[in-house]
Amino acid sequence: MMAWAHVLRGRGAGGAVMVQALALMPPLAVTLWLGGGPAVLVLGVALAVVLGWDLVFALVRQRPFVPLGVTTAAIVALFVPPDMPIWHLVVALTLGTVIGEWVFGGRGFGFLSPAAVTLAFALVSLPDLSLVVPGPALALACLPGAALLLVMGLISLPVVLAFSAVLALALQVTTLAGGTAVLIICAAPLIFVICEPTAAAVTNAGRILYGALAGYLTWVFSGFGTQPPPLEALVFAALLASLFAPMLDHLVVSAHLWRRRQRHG
Repeated sequence: MMAWAHVLRGRGAGGAVMVQALALMPPLAVTLWLGGGPAVLVLGVALAVVLGWDLVFALVRQRPFVPLGVTTAAIVALFVPPDMPIWHLVVALTLGTVIGEWVFGGRGFGFLSPAAVTLAFALVSLPDLSLVVPGPALALACLPGAALLLVMGLISLPVVLAFSAVLALALQVTTLAGGTAVLIICAAPLIFVICEPTAAAVTNAGRILYGALAGYLTWVFSGFGTQPPPLEALVFAALLASLFAPMLDHLVVSAHLWRRRQRHG
């Protein structure tokens, strides 16, 4: 398994983003097909805003321009409604891109998912906003991308399994129908938001703890119910879990060092 942060920094960032973009193509195609012209407009605006900020920071910092923000724009386009006010989309993407990514130095240097930050800003500042609920077609379209990202080491299977196990237990999912409903809603945000490699933990044990925490927080933000979680709960769970990811890795490393000292004196 490749080290996520290392892959997404410097010269490796472009290749990693290309893989992520390939993984996003099938679900994005489904979204554009179902949403029509308004969905295409949302994607176009999202690309213009995010890539515009990529260019601005490249010029200011005198670095080569690399369109790393295409994945952020694509992820946001999957979940925002086609009738979302354009001005609001522009503001949310600006805040999400700048605060969630560029203030830390760019892709791979921060610890937040810019897409999750964007969606959270949109939900907080526009209380009547409802994100698009993923359907079966979108969930199925995410599977090829999930397999590609797993093979390339850009998402971690322990995160996926820990999240799924904790959430299923919390929601008391005991039937095939219930599990299918949860999978349909969680597939896209789990793969492209919660498993965002720049936001998740990087140690093996930390990944398990991170996935479990994200699953538990999803249940908490769902109102401690037994129904499939709303997409909004997944967004805030991803954002809050990513804030704890560095601490989880620190605790895992500290525990490992303590065990070594106990064993070797």
